[in-house]
Amino acid sequence: MTKRVTVIGSGGAGLVAAIAARKAGADVVVLSKTTRTTATCTAYAAGVFSLACCGLSPDEYFKKTMETGHYLNDSALVKILTEEAESTFQTLMRWGVRIKMKKGSASVRATAPNGLMGGAGFTGELAAIAESEGVRFLDWTVATSLRLERGRVAGVEMENWRTGERTCIPSGAVILATGGGGQIYSHTDNPGRITGDGYALASDIGAVFRDMEFVQFYPLGWAEPGFPKWMADVELVDFVRITDAEGREFLKEAMKEWGYKSGSEVSLYARDKCARLMAEKSAEGGVFAHLEDLTDGQLKDPKVQYCLTLNAEFFRSVKRPLRMAPLEHYFCGGVVIDGFGRTSVDGLYACGEVTGGVDGANRVGGNALTNIVVFGYRAGNIAAKECEKSLGPLDAGEWRGLHAISEKGERPGVLRKELQEKAWEALGPVRRGRQIEEFLGYLGDFENRTIGVETPLDRLFALEMKGLHATAKAVAEAALKRKESLGTHWRID
Repeated sequence: MTKRVTVIGSGGAGLVAAIAARKAGADVVVLSKTTRTTATCTAYAAGVFSLACCGLSPDEYFKKTMETGHYLNDSALVKILTEEAESTFQTLMRWGVRIKMKKGSASVRATAPNGLMGGAGFTGELAAIAESEGVRFLDWTVATSLRLERGRVAGVEMENWRTGERTCIPSGAVILATGGGGQIYSHTDNPGRITGDGYALASDIGAVFRDMEFVQFYPLGWAEPGFPKWMADVELVDFVRITDAEGREFLKEAMKEWGYKSGSEVSLYARDKCARLMAEKSAEGGVFAHLEDLTDGQLKDPKVQYCLTLNAEFFRSVKRPLRMAPLEHYFCGGVVIDGFGRTSVDGLYACGEVTGGVDGANRVGGNALTNIVVFGYRAGNIAAKECEKSLGPLDAGEWRGLHAISEKGERPGVLRKELQEKAWEALGPVRRGRQIEEFLGYLGDFENRTIGVETPLDRLFALEMKGLHATAKAVAEAALKRKESLGTHWRID
């Protein structure tokens, strides 16, 4: 028997946790639904971290994080985040991760393969370090359930979606690092594999959740027909006119009222207000970014290219206004943890976006990446130390998909798209109680639909349906329960 820690998820949180657990003496296995690191939010992030460092004091940053979260944050977690971030980043640099730090921020963009995947160099370096330390990876694998023995997590049931093979790996500790649930929405900048798997796994065994109503929507997203559904940095407002259907530069007017001097400040501290305003203007007739304002010289400016997020060449021939609208971006709520990533279930740990408490009702821009580093390290280290010796081989369970399977069932991709569109209408940036109630009724019926699996990709989509359903239900129930508007949760009724 051995002390085995199983990490579910191969983004930044999972990789940092895996390395920390391995360095603390555990045998470590990482499960990834695709090839490791590539389909994660960390890889597609901008690669910029906000933190108290290089002259910005922890006290200052603590106050700003609590204020931005409308004081619903877990202050103990925020204190850890603000006080330990700089030293944890120094630890990663000693591991061999290339990070540039300056006052109030850190960046890994220098190692990014392109402008779109600003964090992919970071995850690539972490994966290489993990492999060199002896961490084992199981790619193409979906965790379908957690096995309990005597009230403690004892293993992970899983399925290789390409082959259909089901196995169960004994584990003395399990770390959830599965990210959020952005794919419940039709309008999101999250990669396709971000389907709320961790919420379903934790919910099945009775873990406690908090703040699931607080979903952060990024204010500016490309909404032009034929364009990728992707974000544009709010700082774009500093370079081009962003207007409503009547031609008013409403966003600049609002920024002044809110007391912010630049789009960069709004992106850091007022995404909730800005996304709500954008959603309202989009519904009234549209929001437009006037790309015709940009000269060829401006398109070569690195700051402008960063704000556009897509390749600048994509816009060179565009000399007209382009539609914009908010996109789902991040889950502020999730599994309740303590300062070491312990959950309410013995032997289960969690870190990163799957958790709640750090952000409260709204997240500071750049805190997501700092969160995964600080709490990934703490969760991995303590999980290894508290890990019980794993049991012997465990038999795999039965099919763990949400739906019944039949050759004549509905295509899972079609079901998924239907759920996403309904979730966007009911749980988007602007919400109404009646719509949320109707959506919950829809989710009740949704469980009884029969799904057809003909290909490996169908099997993956079918397995992911459980996380999508659990996530949508958790957000809807929390959103219905909270009557007042606060932060990223806006009830117009």
